[in-house]
Amino acid sequence: MTAKIASMAPDDNRSMALTARNLAYLMNKRGADAATLCEVTGLGIATVNSLRRGVGNPTLSTLIGLAQFFNVSLSELTELDLSAQEYKPSTARPIPLIKISDVNKFIDRSLTHYETYTTEIDGAVAQSCFAVSVNNDSLYPQFSAGTIFVVAGEETPCDGDVVLVKIGAHSPCLRKIFIDGDNYLFSPIALDSDISPSIYSDYQILGVVLKAIKKFSDR
Repeated sequence: MTAKIASMAPDDNRSMALTARNLAYLMNKRGADAATLCEVTGLGIATVNSLRRGVGNPTLSTLIGLAQFFNVSLSELTELDLSAQEYKPSTARPIPLIKISDVNKFIDRSLTHYETYTTEIDGAVAQSCFAVSVNNDSLYPQFSAGTIFVVAGEETPCDGDVVLVKIGAHSPCLRKIFIDGDNYLFSPIALDSDISPSIYSDYQILGVVLKAIKKFSDR
């Protein structure tokens, strides 16, 4: 059985009316018609039209899909009158979450299934962003196993940035970058590493790390 949204139980009519009003407001603000909404979210036109009229009993997954499309929370979509306030969409958004061992497949678009990770991102770089999870101790002690790195694929690195880089035929890895004139030098991140920064002629910078969310190891 498909779950229904629990928050609509006490006052279905009011919640449906707010959802309908917010949907109309957000569609107008976003410049999205019903056909576009159906194409992007996968919802049927009848479902979208029912919601716009404030009727029906939408599933939780339907409402979550709409909330994610308009970059609002579920409670904002169903419980607040967004048109009656100076509403500013949250900058939190879902981005692809890729294991570092799968980065090659993701970059060449042969990876068809992956999880997502929701985080605050500047809208200017959001389109090129993805998250990379590292589930080993290769970056210890600075970063523990399970750390998630938010990477901007189209950013230009600055001196001292951490970047996701593919060196030669090796698998992509995270390195600190140093700029010496026209040369890029790459250094391991681990604090106890005694390897000096190196210059490579065959490399591809896949993105610049915007932030790292440290996690505790599951072990």
